Amino acid sequence: MLLAGCFGGDEGGGDAAPQSKKPAATSLPMADVHPAEPSDVRDGGTLRIGIGSFPATFNPVHTAGVASTAPQILAPTLGRAVRVEEDGSWAVDPDYATDVEITSRDPLTVRVDLNRKAVWQGGTSITSADMVSFVAAMQDDDYAAATPPVIDLVDEVRPDGRFAYEVVFEEPTADWPAAIYPALPKAYTKSVTSFNRGLTAKAPSSNGPYLVSAIERRTGTITLERNPRWWGSAPKLDSIVWRIGDEDVLAAAHVAGELESAPIGPANRATLADSDLRASRGSEWSHLTINAGTGPLADADVRRAVLLAVDTGRIVSDTSKRYGVPADAMDSVVLLPGQQGHRRSAAVARDVDRAQRLLARAGWKRKGGKGPVLRKGRPLALTLPVPDTRSGAVDRAESIAEDLAEVGIRVKVTKVPGASFFDRFVIPLKFDLTTFAWSVEPFDLGDVKRLFTPIDSPLNFTGKSSKAIGRSFDRAIAQLADDKRAAAIREIDKVARAQATIMPLAVVPEVLAVDPDVRNYGPTALQDIDWTVAGFAAGKDD
Repeated sequence: MLLAGCFGGDEGGGDAAPQSKKPAATSLPMADVHPAEPSDVRDGGTLRIGIGSFPATFNPVHTAGVASTAPQILAPTLGRAVRVEEDGSWAVDPDYATDVEITSRDPLTVRVDLNRKAVWQGGTSITSADMVSFVAAMQDDDYAAATPPVIDLVDEVRPDGRFAYEVVFEEPTADWPAAIYPALPKAYTKSVTSFNRGLTAKAPSSNGPYLVSAIERRTGTITLERNPRWWGSAPKLDSIVWRIGDEDVLAAAHVAGELESAPIGPANRATLADSDLRASRGSEWSHLTINAGTGPLADADVRRAVLLAVDTGRIVSDTSKRYGVPADAMDSVVLLPGQQGHRRSAAVARDVDRAQRLLARAGWKRKGGKGPVLRKGRPLALTLPVPDTRSGAVDRAESIAEDLAEVGIRVKVTKVPGASFFDRFVIPLKFDLTTFAWSVEPFDLGDVKRLFTPIDSPLNFTGKSSKAIGRSFDRAIAQLADDKRAAAIREIDKVARAQATIMPLAVVPEVLAVDPDVRNYGPTALQDIDWTVAGFAAGKDD
């Protein structure tokens, strides 16, 4: 699931700066949705939203679906037992569950009492049978499911009649809220064919306030209308229309009054300069990943020297300039600034002198304090491939190369085709350094662990694994208490910093141009939008 955010936005980049700048706390909120009470939102209207691409499949938990725009487009049509709040914490969503309770800690057992009014789009009740079938499908290798580690930890789903069940886990896991509700009805999980191929041209059955009424690939339009079988509070909007197009096309459409919302990136900022902007911290963060599996970077002193030479402050500043809003330094490999459990700490401060001392200790020395560092007459030269489709990543890579040159490390930045970047370079570890973006989701400790361990994890691109990093993650994942888990996550960050294989850089802001009359909608880092109250300010016309 983390791979969905690997490329992220067109993040990072900027001009070089000679001195380090200390990253400052920003004023960006975790969500910028222009909140309003339901009574202040009028009934009716169509919200037209621009988005970048058509989903490859409308199955939101298929490997191709989760890495596409499907989850975003389908969000008004799908719900679950818990609702994520602004800071990443959660609460039971009474539209879907009347109660969610841990009934045992050994083994971890969670009981879910379903809302008996809840139905799928066709009118069939949402029942324990849907949950049993959903978990079985997600654990079956024949299904092309984007399975988070927490699903693999489900040992059993025990139905208690039609409208209640217990989810029993093999071991304690803080990620359990992500594995207690079916994302699809049994009709789409009972067979491999239905799951893998049944939703390529149509949307899954809705259990939310809206349903997909039309999919028009020719015009790049997906229309959502009110779900007539919705049992919760009546949604405010008559319909939601997603328009698919390139950023510049969507920007022009917003300026022309044809869209209420359009994404803003570096490429279309000028077009939307006079628009009303909403900005939040994003859920993606740029990083520098180091291949510690071979060559000079197998030496921890060399890796730590690289981290000390990189000017994180400049990258944060350049990210801010690129998006036109303040960006944050990413000071954790697990939690966003502002997320529940996060405690702000200093990013790695640039220290050129200390970096050179570490290089010297590792046997890499400069003659006369200038030129490349040498060992046995050979310079320290590293490769940094970067996708040519992401100008922000290219700019960031070049900035990193300039920083490392100051301590005598030569870095060759190579622009490679974006389509083959992962397959040809990242996955086979054919690089010394690389940079792209990771995505943060609620309940993803198990996913983040895969960035570091085991050595053959499909997401571990560091060429290294250690018992220390594995133990630190295991302690955090096993903590069900929020305060103890937060302390354990701080220990993860200490161990990760000492290992020096992934260097967090900047949080990528989320910026949208949104009509000023729109309420309860906008960019969020983690929060679930309440689509029943999204709409237009009362007293305003379409």
